[in-house]
Amino acid sequence: MKKTTVTRSPYETGADWKRARQILARSFYKELKGNGLNARQIVELSNELLKMVSDDFTELEARI
Repeated sequence: MKKTTVTRSPYETGADWKRARQILARSFYKELKGNGLNARQIVELSNELLKMVSDDFTELEARI
C-alpha cells in the first residue's frame, strides 16, 4: 500500500497565514470582479472550489 505524504504550508498556522490568506482572497476577489463576474457568479465559483477540496479530502480518506 502506497503511503501518502502530506506536506504542510509554512503559513498553516499563526498570524502569517491569516495575513497571507486575507491578501490572497482580496486579490483573487478583485481579479474576479475586474473580469466582470458578479456576486452570484463569485459565490458559485466558491462553491465549486469547496467541492473540489471536499472531493480531495474524500479521496485522501479512501486511501488511508
